[in-house]
Amino acid sequence: SSGVLVRHPRRCRDLPPRPKTSPTQALVSKIKNTELKGPKVSKNIPTVAEQTQGEVVKFAAAAAQQMGEAGLIVLLEGREATVNYIPSPYRYTLTMSDHTVLGQRRAAQRLGAAVLKEVGAGAADAAIAEALTACCGTLVGEIP
Repeated sequence: SSGVLVRHPRRCRDLPPRPKTSPTQALVSKIKNTELKGPKVSKNIPTVAEQTQGEVVKFAAAAAQQMGEAGLIVLLEGREATVNYIPSPYRYTLTMSDHTVLGQRRAAQRLGAAVLKEVGAGAADAAIAEALTACCGTLVGEIP
């Protein structure tokens, strides 16, 4: 079996200690379609990106280079302004004629996750419909 090890340039011992208990600790897999898609996060993304994007792009470029040198084909997707900093002779740009689909997708992800959290897996259709109506009202209430 062969594989490629991609190492982050910063070593774990260089990182600040992680607090043992924090009210905001959560697994990304558990909040990826709820809190991470919400307005509290989305409005702060530009500020965070401004501070971290250079390091992230350098890491992604180095990782793609390592994997390519190991004989792997690497497909990296992202916003054009970001991936333009990844050196490659191959570039593909996918475009959408209707950009509202992106917002609809995000809303559907948030609604689905909120309903699942509310009623749980295996709920009856009526309970799902009721929770969907309530969660939709909450989502609409977040619109400024």
